[in-house]
Amino acid sequence: MNPLRVRVAAGVIAGVVSLVLTVLLAMAPEAVGMFEWARAKAGERDRGGVALIFTWALIALPVAGLLQTPVARLRGARIGAGWALLAGYWLFVLLLAPVPWQGEGLFPATDGPDRSGGLFGAAIGLVIGTVVYAVVSGSVFRLREVRAGETLPAQVRDHLAAVVVLTAVCTGAVVGLVLGRNFPFPRAGAPALFLPGGALWGLHAGAAGGLPAAARLRPYPDQRLTTTAADFARTGTALLVCCLCVSQLGWFLPGWVVAVVGVPAPFLLFVVAGRSERVGRWVRFQTVELPKGALA
Repeated sequence: MNPLRVRVAAGVIAGVVSLVLTVLLAMAPEAVGMFEWARAKAGERDRGGVALIFTWALIALPVAGLLQTPVARLRGARIGAGWALLAGYWLFVLLLAPVPWQGEGLFPATDGPDRSGGLFGAAIGLVIGTVVYAVVSGSVFRLREVRAGETLPAQVRDHLAAVVVLTAVCTGAVVGLVLGRNFPFPRAGAPALFLPGGALWGLHAGAAGGLPAAARLRPYPDQRLTTTAADFARTGTALLVCCLCVSQLGWFLPGWVVAVVGVPAPFLLFVVAGRSERVGRWVRFQTVELPKGALA
């Protein structure tokens, strides 16, 4: 029996089961007080969909844990440590639940009063979806066999560091998209800061913030992560400045022209960086590296 295939099958089943349970609860909201509260809130502001995302996450985490536990035993993994991580993730999602009702000002309305548009739900979905993925994939159950000179707590902290980096990168990309879409100065310049500019500089900004936090979680000093974070910060800043400069064309050109110029502009910046040593000091193409095996 291939443990990897069993892990994948358990994860898929967990996703389907949790989705079905969430839909059933949504069809009978009077059965759960939380849904009655969400319905009342949705009457004031459009938050019914966000409530479903959180409910799905809170259901998916324990369901995935139950289905992945036998797989973890088959792999010879640590059950107790996995459930400790799982409980921490469940509490994280629960504590994050009030954020959509308190922090919507960070995501300006796009389609009417008191509505923040689909990007707000995307941000929430990415943040909690990262930890759900970690549990559904079975990666919270760390193997008993550890690398030379490493301990189980070190494995767990590597795993947490990887989740922090992924969450920061996803959040940064979505925030960059939101700010670009709602860029008001000039309004016709917004396309230059939306796609792909918003995603690119936001992703780099998220990595710059997440990597130092991950470095603190690692069980041993990792100066490399801090140095890499500085590179991401410089590149993200350069991309943002590039997009802001292109967006100024919106003062005297229509939005579609700004979009035509703005879409290739960030990529051309990477091309110039490869040919110019001065620009290359600020702009560097690199990928986000996670601790080896942290989500395996």
